[in-house]
Amino acid sequence: MPYDGTYHFPYRLGLMRRWVESLCPDVLQISSPYLPWLAARELRVPVRSYVYHSDPIGAYVTPFTQRWPWPLREAALDVAWRWMRSVCNSCDVTVVAGEWLGAELRRHGVERVRSVPFGIAHQSFEPSRRSNAVRSRWAGADGAGDDTRLLLIAGRLALEKRQALLVRAIAKLSESRNVSLLILGDGPESARLRRLAERILPQTRFLPFTRDAAEYAELLASADVLVHGSCCETYGFVLVEALASGTPLVVPDRGAAAHLASDESHEKYAASASEAEIAQAIERMLDRPREPTRRAALEAAQRHPSRQQHYDGLFALYEELLAREPAQRTPQA
Repeated sequence: MPYDGTYHFPYRLGLMRRWVESLCPDVLQISSPYLPWLAARELRVPVRSYVYHSDPIGAYVTPFTQRWPWPLREAALDVAWRWMRSVCNSCDVTVVAGEWLGAELRRHGVERVRSVPFGIAHQSFEPSRRSNAVRSRWAGADGAGDDTRLLLIAGRLALEKRQALLVRAIAKLSESRNVSLLILGDGPESARLRRLAERILPQTRFLPFTRDAAEYAELLASADVLVHGSCCETYGFVLVEALASGTPLVVPDRGAAAHLASDESHEKYAASASEAEIAQAIERMLDRPREPTRRAALEAAQRHPSRQQHYDGLFALYEELLAREPAQRTPQA
């Protein structure tokens, strides 16, 4: 009987376990510390891998406890890290996309961390896709002058991504510069962002998503700056794709966003920065000469592997772990 979403938790857990057992995998790759890990921890497989592709503590626990008294906040974070540590250390390897994140996890007691950088489809992104027609369309239909700069926010529209803060910062910037904003993406914060933009930054346009890869590449290349707010990225595909399009970044100094580009191709602002301070960071980037910044963005993008190189590295890691004697592997729970 197919699962229709109405069965209770133990049934879902058992269903997941039976499905994985039926596949008899050599490698079981886990990417959630919740139900998938609970199902996986009792399965006997040659190699278990936890892929740390999202940051649940940074995305949910840290913001939720931000205004709590210090002792209570520290206690909550300690509990969260105890859970995360038990998840990761129950596996043969924890895979991260960058050495900076590996160092962070090791600092919290996570063992057997290996960095396998993610990659992008480099051939799909290039500055030559910059389009005046795209800029004219998305810079607003209000007859804005040629000096209007097109800013882009792209990604899942969610509270932890802090796009509302960015909209307020760009509204602040618009008091002194001609800017237009395109928000590309969708998510639970979409309606709230639309209401906010209507009130304080009417020159904002929204594109919920695009299935057209060429259109997406044109949007990235046609923006003057990609502005990012999340402090809990573990990689940031759209950021690297923007760099490969010759588009510089304005990003917080925390999380993967701070580690993807060079000083010449991004402006950083403090994670705790105010709207005015973020506006100043965007203005500093807009004041830079375009051509040197474009070249720096392309150079920064080239330091990131391709998708194929990522998978080659990942499968090589799994082959290495499978070649070990069973006694060298992490005991199965």
